[in-house]
Amino acid sequence: MKKSISDIADIRFGYYSRTEESEGIPYLQVRQFDEYGILNGLPNEFIELDHKSDQHLLKDGDVLFVGKGNRLFAWCYRETYGRYIASSIFFVLRTNQQIIYPEYLTAVLNTPQTKAVFQQIGSGSNIFSIRKSELGALEIPVPSLEKQKKIAALAELHQKEISLSQHLLNQKRYLYTGIISKLLQ
Repeated sequence: MKKSISDIADIRFGYYSRTEESEGIPYLQVRQFDEYGILNGLPNEFIELDHKSDQHLLKDGDVLFVGKGNRLFAWCYRETYGRYIASSIFFVLRTNQQIIYPEYLTAVLNTPQTKAVFQQIGSGSNIFSIRKSELGALEIPVPSLEKQKKIAALAELHQKEISLSQHLLNQKRYLYTGIISKLLQ
């Protein structure tokens, strides 16, 4: 069975605010994610928590989706990461977890097939962007929660493999650079 994203999640925009260098709630920006959509390190920008920003604190299972620019990706927030507020570059999808497992939605949004669909429906002469209505209208397969969890687990293993491979490549570069430096002395 297929369902549109607007049928399985509430879609809203992240929060726009001026940032501070310390103190406050970490403010997630696209530059804090690597090319595979993996959060790399702690944010170095923060915003003050007040009655307005408090409404934008991420909740367990929120899926962030970047719908602007060249790097389309989704990321699933979990409470264990600490408190965060997503910047306005992100769509925040608050899923109905009785129907959709957040990590499954993240995996579907990160597939090459879904990204190709977005490339076809997106617009923008200078900066590529997806409209909220287009995101909401996207239909995705919704299998049983058990199958969704299996697919999400596979996607997580794939992300870990990519991360480990990237780390191994970096270590090989450092080793190569060190050897060349010693040989040239």
